[in-house]
Amino acid sequence: MRMASLVLAICISAPLAAQEPDNKAMVNMVIQIQQLQDEVRTLRGMLEDQGAEIENLSNRQRDQFLDLDQRINDLRGNASGPVAARPSSAAPAVNQGSAASQTAPAGDRPEVSKPVNAQTAVKGLPTPDTASHDTVPTPETEKEAYDQAFQSLKELKYADAAEQFKAFLKQYPDSEYADNAQYWLGESYYVTRNYDIALEAFQNVLNKFPQSPKVPDSLLKIGYTYYELKQWDQARAALEQVQQQYPNTTLARLAESRLRSMKLEGHY
Repeated sequence: MRMASLVLAICISAPLAAQEPDNKAMVNMVIQIQQLQDEVRTLRGMLEDQGAEIENLSNRQRDQFLDLDQRINDLRGNASGPVAARPSSAAPAVNQGSAASQTAPAGDRPEVSKPVNAQTAVKGLPTPDTASHDTVPTPETEKEAYDQAFQSLKELKYADAAEQFKAFLKQYPDSEYADNAQYWLGESYYVTRNYDIALEAFQNVLNKFPQSPKVPDSLLKIGYTYYELKQWDQARAALEQVQQQYPNTTLARLAESRLRSMKLEGHY
């Protein structure tokens, strides 16, 4: 706008007789500049609106995903009883991943490691003996500990969630919720931009729980995390592995979208 005003002032101050044709050209230029400035402002506003909408959609999708995960875990807990049993829905994900991994080029994807197959009496002087007992974990306390960590995640208390998921994995390493806890531990680090430890947490899902339904999501997040770390080759390999092993899925479409962005940005 300032440039347009300057051009217009020059036109007005110039001799009318000598500069009339040039003045018309300059006026046209002023009009075009003003139009371009208006278009830039409009586009900038549209970009800001779209950015806000994308952020809202992302938050909404995350909330829905968290809610769905909680419902699945509730159903899993109700169906398992005293003896923890992994739901049958895990099997298709395992078979699909195994079959596709046989056809995917070995050097074109991140390495997936193979799975690694008392009372003490205290006597008082004049009082009766007392005894301390180790707390015996129960399915109820196990589920309560997982739900507490997951609730912290839903409330966006990421530092609390990370500490609680770490404590859960230490106390219940063989829990039926351990794979989910490992994945959400990685997510807690990812959203707080602690990408190095997030990458390790997601990789541990693949290494320690290769039959988990969380393996596809973890592989996608490995690709995302490598992208944030600007390790383009590893990001591309992980995202392409998602496409190869889980075709025609939402995860594959998300991987394709990120790969397209990488290509437009000139990263490969």
